[in-house]
Amino acid sequence: MERPSFQMSLAGLLGLVACVALNFWLFRLGALWGILGLNVTKHVAIAFLCQSLGVDRSVPPAPVRPSPAPSPQVPVS
Repeated sequence: MERPSFQMSLAGLLGLVACVALNFWLFRLGALWGILGLNVTKHVAIAFLCQSLGVDRSVPPAPVRPSPAPSPQVPVS
């Protein structure tokens, strides 16, 4: 069975909870700090989505198949 492409791991879930908690704490310090925290959280979330969806993943090249040998041609006369 293959793992679904968009499934959060425990570390990802802890990271999300940490970002939300950090944003609450930063908004208590001031609006500017909260907005800066939201900006950082947005970038972290987009990076996580790009990584889980495989945006810049290299695709292995297709195997090279040799072309079939040409059949011998018999002259028709």
